[in-house]
Amino acid sequence: MKSYIFATDNERGGVILCDIDTLEEAVEYLQQRFDGVIRVEQGRHYWARGEGFAELEPLPPSLGHASA
Repeated sequence: MKSYIFATDNERGGVILCDIDTLEEAVEYLQQRFDGVIRVEQGRHYWARGEGFAELEPLPPSLGHASA
């Protein structure tokens, strides 16, 4: 099971937990199920309307961990 976060242009969205293995398949499924899907995320990978598929860069070590 994987979870995908999604958003729509009419402020509908949320999290879906499903047996879909790839982000590409999740985007296709969510676009069929909901009108106006504009973004789907899974981990650092995402799809955005007008931008396509991409991956977020990891945070630099100084920002990713709390200081002691």
